[in-house]
Amino acid sequence: MTLKTSLAERLQRGISLVEHPYRAIASELGSDEATVLTLTKELIHEGYIRSFGAFVDFERLGYDSLLCGLAVPEEQIPAVASLLNERQEVTHNYLRGHSINMWCTALLRKTDGTSERDRFLNEVLRACECPFIATTREIRLKLRPNFRFSRDEYSEPSFEENSEAFLEDDVLDGRTPNAEPLNEEARAALALLQRNFPVAPEPFELAARKLGRSVPQLLKRLRTLEETRVLRRIGVSLHHRRMGYNANALVAWTVNNDVTLEDVVDAGKRAASFPWVSHCYIRRTIENTVRYTWSHPLYTMLHASNESALSEQIRAMRDVLVPRDVTLLPTSQELKKTRYLLT
Repeated sequence: MTLKTSLAERLQRGISLVEHPYRAIASELGSDEATVLTLTKELIHEGYIRSFGAFVDFERLGYDSLLCGLAVPEEQIPAVASLLNERQEVTHNYLRGHSINMWCTALLRKTDGTSERDRFLNEVLRACECPFIATTREIRLKLRPNFRFSRDEYSEPSFEENSEAFLEDDVLDGRTPNAEPLNEEARAALALLQRNFPVAPEPFELAARKLGRSVPQLLKRLRTLEETRVLRRIGVSLHHRRMGYNANALVAWTVNNDVTLEDVVDAGKRAASFPWVSHCYIRRTIENTVRYTWSHPLYTMLHASNESALSEQIRAMRDVLVPRDVTLLPTSQELKKTRYLLT
């Protein structure tokens, strides 16, 4: 493990909310600030870092997260992809190896009941003129990508020593996420920090100046947002394929007799404990077509270095979850991957 790879993994977990965060990271890694700044710039230039900025929990700001799958005829894929990708609310879009072959995620404001959701279903998904499935997020069990340059954690079918190490805080402490009021100053601060976080000795200085605040005042505001969990972290998104994770799949599960939400949560906790699972959600299907029967409540995102390792991961999860039904949706092409940006 080199200093550069250790730095990439450390930046993925998020920086400290202090005036000189790169100096703090350098101290952790036994290096110096100038070296950390240089290596961070190299990681960006070399394509290992996809984005660097504030990660916001939009659920706490009153947004609904949809996961939608469409059965798109091959000749219509370019047109449908273009229609979806031009929408700001669509943050991710992938082709997957299944008859339901195009899967996108969308963030929608929860205003006036489900009006934004209904508008998206009617004006966007139905406009594609393809059979589709739409699901809404009920519980987020895990959202902690932890990609390693040494990929053992994502390749070997074994549990973490602490099976709850990556569960979301809400799941661990039993809190229910509620929409947090966000004043204009907090919104402006997050909007600035979502975009291209500075690789400089005092990275918060420019944002503070634009907001008419001192750096300590800005950091105090950010710590409050972190405590309320509106701000998840300020860190990097690593390009996992650039790091060698070439086999990825969304896997939807129906586990045993998961007839109650508690049953599904229990299965989800077991699924989330696998280190190669970066995302784990419980979702409710809100729209079905006549063509498909779809009732999976549990969704996981898996990553491996190759198809053989991915198959081993799924086998290991099957042994533990003992599912009644599983749908494998391997990633075949990334069509869009971005973050929803506050304005």
